[in-house]
Amino acid sequence: MKIFRHLTTTLVTYGVIIAGCTFALCVATVFAVSSFTEVQLSAWSVVAAQIARWFCLWAGVYAIHTVLPIAIAHGRTRREFMVATAEFTVVFALAMAVCAWLGFLVEGGLYSLMDWSSQGDHGQPYAYFLMYLAWGATGTFVSAAFDRFGPGGVLSLPIGLLLVIASGERVPGSGELPFIRNVPVLLGAGWHAVSFVAWLVALGLAWLVVREMPVRTKAL
Repeated sequence: MKIFRHLTTTLVTYGVIIAGCTFALCVATVFAVSSFTEVQLSAWSVVAAQIARWFCLWAGVYAIHTVLPIAIAHGRTRREFMVATAEFTVVFALAMAVCAWLGFLVEGGLYSLMDWSSQGDHGQPYAYFLMYLAWGATGTFVSAAFDRFGPGGVLSLPIGLLLVIASGERVPGSGELPFIRNVPVLLGAGWHAVSFVAWLVALGLAWLVVREMPVRTKAL
């Protein structure tokens, strides 16, 4: 079993399909709204800045909870799996960031064609990439914690929140995490390094949990 190839071909393809379907739904929603009132907001920005990061988190959870037992059943080691998963989180985050930015470009053309109000500032593509990167890696850690410790995995949630809270600081509209609204801008230029370190720390914590975790193998 080629772990990296399995994760990328399955989840990246799935992610692109989901992104395309979601974008179509956003366009349909905007046209429906335009029948009743003036369009002033970007529907896609809500998806790219808030919903997509949870999708990246889910991808990390899926990798540990579903694919790890299959990989072990095929004779792969936990170390091999975590290395492949680290590479996968980069590719998946990049693919989702490309989808997000393509969505903004197409939506911008549509807004101009329909003479709707400006969508506002969306930030930079790399900001979305770093945010998705941190969330995907955090998903692997949280999933590993719950799979190994059961209900005790809830203790990983505050750590996971700390890992992702700064990652969206340069993504407009992403600062409203549950119970935490309008996260203050405290990091300045250090935001890039903090987001990258969060990715490394999340993967490191996931490895510490996974390397001693008993796994019940699953058949394909």
